Amino acid sequence: MLQSKRLATLVAVVFLAGACGSSATPTPPPAASTAPSTAPSSSGAAGGSPASSAGDTGPGPESGPVALTLSSGYSEMDPVYKKAADAYHALHPNVTITVSSTDLRSYEQKLTIALPTKTSTDIVEHSLAFLTPFVDQNLLAPVPAWMQSFVTSGVFDKFVQAHVTYKGQVWAVPEFVSAVALYYNKDYLSAAGVQPPTTMDQIMAAAPLLTKYDSSGAVSRSGLSLRLSGQGSGVAEKFWLWLMQYGTPQAPLGLLAQNSAGKYSASYANDSGVKVLEMYVNGVNKPPLIDDTKIAADTKAFEQGLTAMFMRESNVIGDIAANAPTLNYGAVRLPTTTLHSTESFDVSANSPHQQTAWDFIRFLMDLPQQQSIATISGWVPARIDLDYSALLAQQPAWGAMLVKDPNYQAGYQTDYLIPEWDEIETKLATHLVATYTDKSLVDNPTGALQRLQQFADETNSILKAHNDFGQ
Repeated sequence: MLQSKRLATLVAVVFLAGACGSSATPTPPPAASTAPSTAPSSSGAAGGSPASSAGDTGPGPESGPVALTLSSGYSEMDPVYKKAADAYHALHPNVTITVSSTDLRSYEQKLTIALPTKTSTDIVEHSLAFLTPFVDQNLLAPVPAWMQSFVTSGVFDKFVQAHVTYKGQVWAVPEFVSAVALYYNKDYLSAAGVQPPTTMDQIMAAAPLLTKYDSSGAVSRSGLSLRLSGQGSGVAEKFWLWLMQYGTPQAPLGLLAQNSAGKYSASYANDSGVKVLEMYVNGVNKPPLIDDTKIAADTKAFEQGLTAMFMRESNVIGDIAANAPTLNYGAVRLPTTTLHSTESFDVSANSPHQQTAWDFIRFLMDLPQQQSIATISGWVPARIDLDYSALLAQQPAWGAMLVKDPNYQAGYQTDYLIPEWDEIETKLATHLVATYTDKSLVDNPTGALQRLQQFADETNSILKAHNDFGQ
């Protein structure tokens, strides 16, 4: 069982948002109000500070011509940042800001090269879980004291604060939060006589009933689109999300377990891990199938009617609004709990304009910029003082992202803030992709456990290499 203050309830406004972005810019739904949110926080308190300038402010931008650059792994955030850059330039004509983005995996690869070679943009956007190795290498500028005061001023949930805190110090500024729920096609479920599933048993019973085949017997529509392939850590993340559903909020299941000394060990080579691995292996190799490696997957498949259900983050709602506005769909929360993480801002230690960079980041935290995140991109702002009632009224699927149950919130998990986490997750993902099509593991729980133990041994060896292993 993962016992870590990092795996706690993450946000007062707990809509879903997430890990991989879409290049589409959705049609903006109604703007979120700047009134205090009525959504309950993890402590049961409502709302937060409504002041757009809550928290300390710094010395402002530098004088003279300043050219700033900001990079992101979420292209759907480009309009948010460009809009803010124009507004900031109007206030400070001496400052010009260039925004660039690429897909998340390519962005991670670029950061891995650019930060050590001192060629990165001034401002970088990513989760601190990914950036911790660069903190340790002194490649990111420390967050100024005045900005640390803002981060801890109450405009962010205390658990979002925890996700930007590393080794006892605030090392990033929260921008938006991420979580995951289950999307479903209402028409397909209705035709099959299936209700939106709320337990793992219901999900596994519904998936084969929703799968369709063509005249040759090949799968033409998956009942449950699984993450069977992909670059980077996403495959392992989705495996982890399914693993969580076999635990409880009071005893959440993580890929790692933490002992009382703060050390970690792999915790997925067990009966619950076998259940998840069998879901994948049997689901694509043993009829009745629930998915197939040869058909479209994920958001694209859902929008094109090629899957009945899939698990994803909140930006899907915005993507559907842009690319499949007539799709008749809904969303339900995952049965037990979900994964939350925080995307945040840092400044390169090599930036010649750190003072202005931090001032622009602070500007991005003000309510006009924060409220545009959900309405433009589909992600959820990290600040806790926005009212999403208009958004909910327009698209009820957002309701699956607003979790009021404190028991459910108690199981929230997030990425592990250790430098080797991305390496662990990425290597596990590579192994899983190869394993999902291994027919020798069909109805073979002993073989599945042995395979998971091999992966766990590698995970533990990585932890040992970083002096983070302990059982």
